[in-house]
Amino acid sequence: MHSGEIARAWFDMCRMGDVGLFADLATEDFVCHGPGGAGDRQTFLDWLRWYPAAFAEQQPSIEDVIDGGDRVAVRYAVRSTYLGGYLDLPGRGQNVEETGIIIFRLSGGKVAETWFEGNDLEVAQQLGGRVHAPEH
Repeated sequence: MHSGEIARAWFDMCRMGDVGLFADLATEDFVCHGPGGAGDRQTFLDWLRWYPAAFAEQQPSIEDVIDGGDRVAVRYAVRSTYLGGYLDLPGRGQNVEETGIIIFRLSGGKVAETWFEGNDLEVAQQLGGRVHAPEH
């Protein structure tokens, strides 16, 4: 698969929570990096089972794919319906838009490592979350 196909397959996998597709796309020693730190294959699988249940009816849009050999950068947007389970924010079928960048490291034609940066604060605000400034 070339980089654009890998990116599309990755977002399809996330949209469907497809554990079998993850097995096809990722190496056995897969590592993910994100706002919560680094995780292994099982950490990602736990997230993969949770994500489409919390954010349903996903409509991913791949905005840019930059192929750097064994590194691929993808800028994306995902529109979805929030059903609950994120930061204790109640799900009321709200429409949300998530944007971000994922960098994939490839090894042997599979994803060996990812780095994710998303607009988590904006997503929380779209769902009614409030940011409180610390008191001085």
